[in-house]
Amino acid sequence: MAGLLALDFDGVVCDALEECALVTWLGVQRHDRSIPGSGHVELLPADFMARFQKVRNYSRLLDHFVVAHHPAADSIGSQADFDLLFASASSDHVSRFATAASLARDWFRTEETEFWLGLHTLYTGLDNLLRQHSGNVAIITAKDEQSVRSILRRHGLDQTVSEIFGECGRKAEAVQELCSRRGTTAESVTFIDDNLTNVRQVSATGARARWAQWGYQTPEHREEAKRFNVASLELSDLPQLAV
Repeated sequence: MAGLLALDFDGVVCDALEECALVTWLGVQRHDRSIPGSGHVELLPADFMARFQKVRNYSRLLDHFVVAHHPAADSIGSQADFDLLFASASSDHVSRFATAASLARDWFRTEETEFWLGLHTLYTGLDNLLRQHSGNVAIITAKDEQSVRSILRRHGLDQTVSEIFGECGRKAEAVQELCSRRGTTAESVTFIDDNLTNVRQVSATGARARWAQWGYQTPEHREEAKRFNVASLELSDLPQLAV
């Protein structure tokens, strides 16, 4: 059996920083649907965008984006700082935020489709990678499945992916489930993610986990990767990637 390729989506397959910032803003602020999506993007405050860019580097889940609305987010200097701020938010507040952000994403995807799709840019070489391993590719992502399918379809890549684990917060378990479905072992899986925590957790399953260098990370993460000898991957490595 050919090896399996398991990919994160945002930060690995495509860059959606502006889209994520937009739905994060509307996770708390009222979504005035009389204003087109492009207008909402123009109205995003510059200080919020800068704060979100910092928060994005530490986040694994949509829930985590709520930290961008925390007044102390500007002072985040480490993963521990970020985790502490997220833990300080009530579960009800996080749930309301995630629901509102998801509703905003659903609206743009279904009612302003071209605008929404235009906020997602494929990283160089990912289309070729998906086609090269067509049929043996799974997407394991915090993004919802319908959004992933829509973006892949836009680029003619929907048939390359056999399975999508959407809104996934436990990627190591998803890899194990993928192996169970395919009747194979974790050693047959090459997993690629830009989040170091995900990479380390999946590596513990026996999968060949690679840390994507073109996504979101911090100097602290790079130092941690060195300490634990985490295998990294550059975009330039993709054409020779063995799976």
